[in-house]
Amino acid sequence: MHATDTPYSHTIAIWEAWNRRGFADRCRLLTPVLEHLPAHAEAAATVRIAEQLLHDAEALDPVMLLPGPTGESNELYLTGRGAALLLGHEQTTHTAITCQLLAALACGNAVTLCWPDQADWTAELVNACHQAGVPRGVLTLADTTNQDELLQTPDLRLVITSGSTDEVTVLNRTLADMEGVLIQLVAETDLLNCPQLISPDFLLRLITEKTRTINTTAVGGNATLLELGSSAA
Repeated sequence: MHATDTPYSHTIAIWEAWNRRGFADRCRLLTPVLEHLPAHAEAAATVRIAEQLLHDAEALDPVMLLPGPTGESNELYLTGRGAALLLGHEQTTHTAITCQLLAALACGNAVTLCWPDQADWTAELVNACHQAGVPRGVLTLADTTNQDELLQTPDLRLVITSGSTDEVTVLNRTLADMEGVLIQLVAETDLLNCPQLISPDFLLRLITEKTRTINTTAVGGNATLLELGSSAA
C-alpha cells in the first residue's frame, strides 16, 4: 500500500471494481449463494423471491444510447449508490434480510450487515457470499451494534431495513436530521407479505442513474465532418 493510501480508499477501490462488473456478471456470481443459504424455516420462499430479484437485476445491465449532437456519444446507465447499511431488527425475517442483501449486492452496492438478534446466522450468510466470490471489502459484518455509529459509515448512501412501522419511522427521522448528503432509506414493514421486495420498483431504489458523454470527433469518430472541415479550409 502506498503512503498516500488509506484503508478507506482501499475499500472504495474494491467497491468501484465490484460496481464495474455489471449487473449480469454480479447476478451470475450471486446465484450459487441460493444453494448454500443458512437453514431457516422460510427457505423456499427466500429462494423463490431471491431468484426473481436476481433475474430482474440482470435485466438492468444494458446501456441506453441517448440522442445528442453530431460528434458526441451520450449514454444512460445504471450503477450502485455506494456504501449501503443493511439493518435487521427484532421483527426482521430471514427472507427479508437475505433478499435485501442479495438485491443490494446485485445492484452494485457495498454492504455492511448488522442483525444483532441473529449474529451467528448472518455470519453464515456472509460467509456463503464470500465463498461464492463476493469480495470481503464489498460485504462485511458490522463490528458494532450501535446504530448511531453505523450511520456514520464513510460515504454512506443507502440504508436498507425491515421491522415495525415505529422502528422505521424513528430511523427515517434520524436520517432526516443528519447533515450532509441525503441518505436513501429502503424499508419493509409488512414482513408477512413483503410487498416492497416483490414490487416492480424495488431494485430501482437501490441504484442511481448516470450519464456518460464522449466527444467522438476528438478521438477521430466522425471522419466525414473532419474531411468537410479540411476542404473548407
